[in-house]
Amino acid sequence: MYLNISNMLLVLFAMVLILPASGGKGSANDLFECFRAAYEGGNIFCELSGHGKFKSLYYGTCELQCGGTTMELPEEACPSGSMDEPCTEKDRENLRKWGKEMQEKKDRLAKILCKG
Repeated sequence: MYLNISNMLLVLFAMVLILPASGGKGSANDLFECFRAAYEGGNIFCELSGHGKFKSLYYGTCELQCGGTTMELPEEACPSGSMDEPCTEKDRENLRKWGKEMQEKKDRLAKILCKG
């Protein structure tokens, strides 16, 4: 229960940070959908890289804020090297697919590490 509330607060906090930076581009819903598409894969990517939780998505450079570190998204998550703000449906599709791949990778690693 507390973890869900914590995740919702994190998303709300991120939206408060993202909306002013958008300069009025796109709707809040579009920006939220982009962030949401990157959230699960971003968390796993940041944690597996040893940099804590995913905090923010930088559209123009396809970078994630992981704890206090900025990490470039892999090519499969951002093939063109940048995204519009708000991101397009194709960008969201790439982020969702990458997030699913990251979840599968996490599950495989957990299975290997918990085997013995």
